[in-house]
Amino acid sequence: MIKAIIFDFDGVIFDSEILHQKAWEKVFEKFEIAYSADDYLQGIGISDEDFLKQLLKEKKIFGDINDFLKEKREKLLELSTQAKPIDGIFQLIQQLHTNYMLAVASNSDKKFVMKLLEINKLVKFFSVILGYQDISKPKPDPEIYIKCARKLGVSNNECVVIEDSPAGIKAAKKAGMKCIALETTLDENNLMQADFVIKKHQINKIKELINLG
Repeated sequence: MIKAIIFDFDGVIFDSEILHQKAWEKVFEKFEIAYSADDYLQGIGISDEDFLKQLLKEKKIFGDINDFLKEKREKLLELSTQAKPIDGIFQLIQQLHTNYMLAVASNSDKKFVMKLLEINKLVKFFSVILGYQDISKPKPDPEIYIKCARKLGVSNNECVVIEDSPAGIKAAKKAGMKCIALETTLDENNLMQADFVIKKHQINKIKELINLG
């Protein structure tokens, strides 16, 4: 029996992946580094640190990644007021809150996550909210979802995860959780490891899928 729903944040609650892209553009412009849309696509769903390590390995950036991380998080907070919710997600959260415990588990900066949830008066709906600061191993490692279930006081198999990236789906499945993928940031071909994949405009279908095997 499903007792908890765990939401990823970027691309699931808010259409905010574009803000991450804008923040990276500002960072790389400041550091005078060439940057492409393809580079950004490689970073969807993984932590900022892992994204930078990848670029460092490919010799696309140089220097201390902590300088990039600090700058990026500052830029992202500056852009946070531009974040738009995924259509229908606020209503879905309110409806699900009636029957399930809800949580947020994101690779993003917790300050960014909390700011958007607070601005939109959503904090009260979530029993647990985790960001990158709360874990040692980001997605695709299952740590954040396992920790989330433990804090909620439920078993892993009593949770359904809502995701939008391959890394997040992999983390949820490694944690032994059912996963519903939203086709918001990437297309269906990138999300096939999930138990179910739904279109952005079908968000209400999540309620039907939660208790399906």
